[in-house]
Amino acid sequence: MLFVIDKPQLQRIIAIVRDDRRKKDQGLAGPFLRIEARDDFVKLDGLEVSGKIPATVYEPGVLFLKATKFRRLLPTFKGEKCLTIQVTGDELLMGYVRLPLEANEMLLYPNPDQAPPVHPGGASLEKPAPVKRKQRRGRRWCAGQLTLWPDFDIEVSQDDTG
Repeated sequence: MLFVIDKPQLQRIIAIVRDDRRKKDQGLAGPFLRIEARDDFVKLDGLEVSGKIPATVYEPGVLFLKATKFRRLLPTFKGEKCLTIQVTGDELLMGYVRLPLEANEMLLYPNPDQAPPVHPGGASLEKPAPVKRKQRRGRRWCAGQLTLWPDFDIEVSQDDTG
C-alpha cells in the first residue's frame, strides 16, 4: 500500500471519523481506524462515520490501525503539506517514522476487495454508560442553571394573611 495525501485534509477527516473521543478509548485499548487506498482516493472508516479524501494512490490496500496512535503521530510532521505513507508486509513508513505492523496491532490487506469492513479482533466499541453523578451534601446546584440567590438561602413560607 502506497499513497500520497494532503496532510491537513487527512487530519480533518480523522477528527471527524475517529471513535476515540472519550479518554478511556484512547491508547492501547482504543478503537481501530480502517484506511482504504484505491484508485484516486483514500477512505477512512470509524465504526459510525466515514470520510473520503482525494489522494495519489500508487499501490492499493486496506490498513487497520489504532486511531489514537495514528492521530498523535501526524502532528510530528510539522510544515509538511503532503505525506507519503507506505505500508509493507512488515511496517508502516511515514517520513522518517517506521512502525512495525505486528507490535502496533496493525493489519494490512493488499487487496481492498478482500478486506473486512471492520477490524476482525476489535470490531465492537462499547457505547458510553450513563453517567451517575454524586449528590452533594447540604446544598444542591446545577451547573447549567444560574440563580441570583442559591436555593439553600431562600426561605419560602405560605401565609394566608397577606
